[in-house]
Amino acid sequence: MLQQLSLDLKIKQSASISDFSGPGWASIIDVVRQMHVGLITQLYLYGERDTGKTHLLNAICESFRDMNQSVIYLSLRDLIHANMDAMVLSSLENMTVIALDDIDAIQGHRQWQEAVFHLINLSQEFGNTLIFASRLSVKSLDFELRDLLSRLSKATTFQLPSGSDKLDRQLILESVLKRRHWHFDARIIDYLLSEGPHRIGAMLAILNELQPIFSNLDRTHVTKAKIQDAMKIIDHLTLSFELADFEELEEHENFLDF
Repeated sequence: MLQQLSLDLKIKQSASISDFSGPGWASIIDVVRQMHVGLITQLYLYGERDTGKTHLLNAICESFRDMNQSVIYLSLRDLIHANMDAMVLSSLENMTVIALDDIDAIQGHRQWQEAVFHLINLSQEFGNTLIFASRLSVKSLDFELRDLLSRLSKATTFQLPSGSDKLDRQLILESVLKRRHWHFDARIIDYLLSEGPHRIGAMLAILNELQPIFSNLDRTHVTKAKIQDAMKIIDHLTLSFELADFEELEEHENFLDF
C-alpha cells in the first residue's frame, strides 16, 4: 500500500529539537526526551495555524531517525487532498515512529477516522510510538467515531506556545540560524522579531524567504537598500499570514454574517 503513495513521505523540512530552545518549549522537549527512552508512546500536539506544529513534528521525527529508528511522517490533510485511500494507514504498523500531522483534517471523513483508530490499536499492540498534531484540542475535534476521541484523549497532550513571548521567538530564531549556518544583519532579525508574525511557523517561513537574498552577500557590506527590501518582504508576508487568518475565521465561523 505504501508503494501507492505518490507523495514524499520523508521529513519535509530541515528541523531539529535544538531549534526549540525557548522557555515556553521546555516541557514539550522534556516529554520528547521521555519518548526517546520509551516512557511515553503517544503524544498529541495542538495549536493554531502557523504555531510551529509541523516544524516540531519534523524535528521529533529527525531525533528518532538519529537514533536509527524507522520513522514516517504523514500529513492527513495532504493525503485527503490527494484522494488517497485511508487503508494506506494499515501498512504502517512496522514503523517504529509514526507522525500524523493535521489530524483535524479527518473531521467529516469517517473512513479516515476508522483507519486512525485501527492504527492506534495496532501501534499499542506492536509497541510503536505515535505523534499527532492538530489545530484543535481533542475536546474540540468533531469526530463521528467517539472511540477515536477516547483513544486520542489518553495521549500526553500539549498546546504549543502562541509565540506571544518575544524571548521564545528570539531563541528559536537564533537556534535555527546557528544550525543552518545562516547569517543575517541584526537589523533584519530585530525587525522580524518586532514587526513580523508572532507565530513560530510563520516566522520561520519568512526566514526561508529572506535567506536567498543574503546567501551570496558579504555580510560586512549589506546595503541599506537590501535591508529595506528585506523589511518590505517581512511586511508583505506578515500581512499575508494575517489575511489567511481572517479568511479562515470568515469561512469557519461566519463572523461577518449579519
